[in-house]
Amino acid sequence: MTAEENPPVGLRERRRRETLREVADAALLLFEERGVAATTVDEIAASAGISPRTFFRYYPTKEHALFHEDETYRSIRVELVNDVRAGAALAPAIQHAWVRLFDDFDRRPEIRARVLRVRRVIESEPTLLARAVTNDIDNADELIDAAVDAAGADADALTIRATVAAMDAIIRVVFGEWVRRSELGDAASAGAIYREVIAGLAPLGAHLSRDAGE
Repeated sequence: MTAEENPPVGLRERRRRETLREVADAALLLFEERGVAATTVDEIAASAGISPRTFFRYYPTKEHALFHEDETYRSIRVELVNDVRAGAALAPAIQHAWVRLFDDFDRRPEIRARVLRVRRVIESEPTLLARAVTNDIDNADELIDAAVDAAGADADALTIRATVAAMDAIIRVVFGEWVRRSELGDAASAGAIYREVIAGLAPLGAHLSRDAGE
């Protein structure tokens, strides 16, 4: 099932998602204005129109609130993990997921604008950078575990870890380049940058394969 085919959610779930976004938006704005250290959970909750107790039902810390996961991205990531767990080839499955993600990203100006704002805040706050790194590690570990489980006794854990790490590195390069171009006023396409990077790496893959066979 693709993100576009997901069934409509109920009123309660829709409201929960709206609250998550509102809290994340409040945290982002306050972090931009005051910094993380000077911002309290009570202030974020008040700005979002909820109680501190409700805040902690959604996020364990104020830092977590910044990293609200877009529903489309979450759907794509969950599908990727499920496909790999069901036996899909790892690298093609990751590439297919990222093409979908970047193409969706390019169609949504509000998401692109928020990513730029979040990126600026993260770069100025070590605690947020640490949280971002931890999130990336957790997501990678989930995918690695799915691939190892699918392979069973024949699992080549080293190759699986290397594949996930390599694809993660490509994603960081793509987003970094997209941010660089965007900050310069270039209406950059993340999908086009991704395809450019993949095409540019093709000779490297052939070169590495040739050297490994010598």
